Amino acid sequence: MAGIYVHVPFCSRFCTYCNFYSVKGAGYREQYIQSLESEMEFRKEFFKNKGVSPHTIYFGGGTPSLLPAEVLGRLLHRIISTFNASPEEISIEVNPNDITQEYAESLRKAGFNRVSMGVQSFVDEHLLWMNRRHKAAEGEEAFHNLRAAGFNNISLDLIFGYQGLTDELWQYNLETITSLLPEHISAYQMSIEPGSALGKMYERGEYDLVPDEICKNQYAALQDYLGRSGYAQYEISSFARRNPEGELLKSRHNSSYWTKEPYLGLGPAAHSYDGKTRFWNHPSVAKYCRCYPGKSGIISPENLAKAGGYEELQGRDIFNESVMLGLRTVEGVDTSLLDAGMLREAMSEIRRHIRLGNLIQDGVKIRIPSERLFVSDGIIRDLFV
Repeated sequence: MAGIYVHVPFCSRFCTYCNFYSVKGAGYREQYIQSLESEMEFRKEFFKNKGVSPHTIYFGGGTPSLLPAEVLGRLLHRIISTFNASPEEISIEVNPNDITQEYAESLRKAGFNRVSMGVQSFVDEHLLWMNRRHKAAEGEEAFHNLRAAGFNNISLDLIFGYQGLTDELWQYNLETITSLLPEHISAYQMSIEPGSALGKMYERGEYDLVPDEICKNQYAALQDYLGRSGYAQYEISSFARRNPEGELLKSRHNSSYWTKEPYLGLGPAAHSYDGKTRFWNHPSVAKYCRCYPGKSGIISPENLAKAGGYEELQGRDIFNESVMLGLRTVEGVDTSLLDAGMLREAMSEIRRHIRLGNLIQDGVKIRIPSERLFVSDGIIRDLFV
């Protein structure tokens, strides 16, 4: 299921832990919109002759909800017409502060049918430390506004594994988020990202890593509580409820990354994959706007060469990526689809991890059992060739 990702690189403030590319840059917004439309036109043949068409569209960031819903709707319909898309899932990331009742209704009218909202915590003290714009009550209010606007596919994000998050407060977060009954929950361990405010605090000795044992216990509590609350885990960080027909309401767009379907990324810092080559736009809205000048000019080969890069994936890259992405999911990896020679190279490590209980083999499939997903990075690295 191929998809299109649109990176909206604007934030009104920067979260303590985040190093995703974003700028305040309000003065760039109109030019960015024109440049985005220009890149759409330039990339319109991306899916041609690939045997797939885009079935998901995802607006991420940054903070897409900083843009007017009418503008987002215009961009969405331009994408659909340019790429002849028939999207089943059209998602947008939002900040709780932005979701008034009116804005929620406008997003629904614009064509979005799924919302991903970063609540991160329901403890005001922690939200303040994270430099989030919203308070806990605003997160809940925004959720109810989305429901009232007719959204029946909502994903909420949580973060664990940071200083100050006691087991009791983590339990409170889990109880609060499940009481809202979102269709999907994503939960991520706090990490030290280079260039983030937290990364600089760590370098200055102002922040200490939370011990692995505490993070492991919080992850186990997450799995246990969500499982007992009707959520099925389908990927390391992802949990979903089932609809009345029994379908797991997973993120179809993100799932296409893990199954290595072609996807197109639009906007500064966006990545794309066509099945053989991975390419990207540099994280610079200024470079992006010079490369795709919109109504004001012509795309030049010189500027295009400076706007991004690419990587031709070789055999070992393809094998290692397939293993890494597949083992993130609870379904695991179908080894019959891997290169046979490289699989033989990895086989001794696969057998060792099966003996250790870190892998389960089911016919041609291997997967990491749920109780070992917390240490999946180490297991996966051992299988690289």
